[in-house]
Parts: sequence; C-alpha cells; structure tokens
Amino acid sequence: MGRHRETYWYALKVFFGRTALLKKDFALKRYQTFSTPVVPSLLFVRCTAAFLQKYKFENWDRFMYYTEAGSKLPGRVEDHEMEIFMKATSAVNAGEAEFLGCDTEKYAVGDKVRITQGQYKGYEGYIRRIKHDRKLLVMISGVAVVAFSNIDPDSVERIAE
Repeated sequence: MGRHRETYWYALKVFFGRTALLKKDFALKRYQTFSTPVVPSLLFVRCTAAFLQKYKFENWDRFMYYTEAGSKLPGRVEDHEMEIFMKATSAVNAGEAEFLGCDTEKYAVGDKVRITQGQYKGYEGYIRRIKHDRKLLVMISGVAVVAFSNIDPDSVERIAE
C-alpha cells in the first residue's frame, strides 16, 4: 500500500494576472481550484503540501503561498472556512462585496455570527461598523477579508467558535 496523502486547501497570491494559467495547470494535474473576481490575485488550490512546495519550486515567479504562522510550510485553510468563503464570494453581485485586504486580525473582533435569513443566509463571520455601515466580514484567517453591506440585525445569530 502507498502512503496516505491528504489534500487540503491552500491560498496562493498570484503574480501578474497569471490566475487563469495556474488554474489550467492545476486542472491538468487534477487539483481543484477556486478564485473569485472579488480578489483577483487570490487563488485557492486543494492539494498536498508536498505537491505545492514542489510546484512552487518549479514556478517560483508565478505565485507565493501563504504560510503557517512562524513557519515556511504552506498554511492550510480549514474546509468549513473555505466553504463559507466560496459561498460568500461566488454569490456576489457587482458592488455587493468589498475586499478589505489580508489583515484579518484587524477585523476579527467580537462574537462570531451566522446569518439566518435573507440573501446572506448561511454566511459566517464578524459584524463590524465600517464607514457608518454595519457589515458582515467573511474571512480566511491571515489571507483575505471580504465585507458585505446591508445586514439585517434580526437575521444575525451568535455562534460559538
């Protein structure tokens, strides 16, 4: 029997608009990818850490991967966190979501919440007032924060982390 090889989601910062090229290459290698127009330089790939490290060595000028804190190893993105982020950024209309950057520590304050009804039903994140507007912040820790406006206070439920 061969080694057990688990795949995980990893976040990549893609250089110079090469997202389509990388997506095509990963697809040929049979790895799942996800990207969103909300953050065009961000690409997620589901693969093994060993593959990603080898691929990075061979394609050093195309992307960088986000690392685990205090390490040079690729940083895993938890499946649940990825599912919420994919759902939130796949269903957005033009102007509905706003990319706030990658400083997730700046925004991850207060209680974690889930939206229970309406157009954002099922999204999880943090509520924060930005520019006099209550926003739902959906994030991949250490990678990206996307904000959604017009949050109905009656549809917000606190959840345990």
